[in-house]
Amino acid sequence: MSVFLSETDIARFLGQSLPDTRKAIKNSKLKSLTRQGLKVYTRDDVLNWLAENFTSLTSERLMKADHSSADGGGLDPFSCGITNLLSESEICFPEKASTRSSILRYISSKAVEIGSVYDDSELREQLEQREMVVSTALKCGAALIHPLDIRQLYVEKELLLLIIPPHPLPFGESRGRLTSLFFLLLFPDPHRHVHILARLNRFLRSNEFIEELLCAKTHEEALNIVYHRELKVISLHGKS
Repeated sequence: MSVFLSETDIARFLGQSLPDTRKAIKNSKLKSLTRQGLKVYTRDDVLNWLAENFTSLTSERLMKADHSSADGGGLDPFSCGITNLLSESEICFPEKASTRSSILRYISSKAVEIGSVYDDSELREQLEQREMVVSTALKCGAALIHPLDIRQLYVEKELLLLIIPPHPLPFGESRGRLTSLFFLLLFPDPHRHVHILARLNRFLRSNEFIEELLCAKTHEEALNIVYHRELKVISLHGKS
């Protein structure tokens, strides 16, 4: 797993030209380094920047990022990848969760229970550090949670978790909005991480999808909602 990413790597994530990518980087707060005469950026700085940047992309550009990063990660951009990742025991309904700390504890313990990681305290620390940089909570009421530096964790298998707590809770959204849906992303491969991140952002542009998911009471019901949303997204060609 590379620690550094080039401008070309970032362009592939976004599915856009190198000049356009350089312009986007110039307008960002990303700090470059020089390695072997090449301008590079740290992997986690790039992934954190993309997580913040995706919410402001047009539907067409977000679709390009979805497809391009899927290709880079060896995935089929027209398959129901999110549905497949959530098809086993990865949709959870905790009985209690009222604070950011309590939901992160629950998520970390669930990741250990499933067998994705072995140390819930290490995962929780990485999640907390990520939230301290900039909250992963979006204004739509969902949070796309991921570690600050996944290289600090031993990930046995990649994991996508969907957590639907009984009540919305404060999680750090910039305007104080409460958060109702929590997705955990544990993907060591940056292409796969960006693909999942982009596709979830496409899902969350539908208020109807969010409302239906919040009303779900069982794993099967929630998975069916995700499945139908994903079918719509992969057939819309950028109009999600």
